[in-house]
Amino acid sequence: MDYNAHVVTPITNGVSIPVPISPAGVQIAAVGVYIDPAVPAHFPNKVELKATIGVDIPLDFPNILVRIWRAGTEIFYARAEYAEVIVDDGIISLHMVDVNVPAGVQNYQLIVENQDADSTAVVVGPVIFSAMAIGG
Repeated sequence: MDYNAHVVTPITNGVSIPVPISPAGVQIAAVGVYIDPAVPAHFPNKVELKATIGVDIPLDFPNILVRIWRAGTEIFYARAEYAEVIVDDGIISLHMVDVNVPAGVQNYQLIVENQDADSTAVVVGPVIFSAMAIGG
């Protein structure tokens, strides 16, 4: 078992990262875990990934796409759509499980982009990204 977390900021207004318009994206956090090939129970395995992303929505209502990449390959994406009920701020929380990951060091990237060219969004925090590798 291995665990890693990247706490960019634990609070709202701890960062100010503009969310670019698709197809551009911006990495807001990264974590890595180690799956030991010497441990007989390393396969099958799971890597549990969790993220919390605080966003400020100053105008309009963006569609924020959250992506997770492992070793240069996208393994997860989900879209957070904001409607008129959200006035200024929102929290995106996600939980994903990567199954049967290759042994060795696995690096994960958390990326956001805005799919609505007529709106703006800014990552303001909190930004927390964690990974827990569980063998067998």
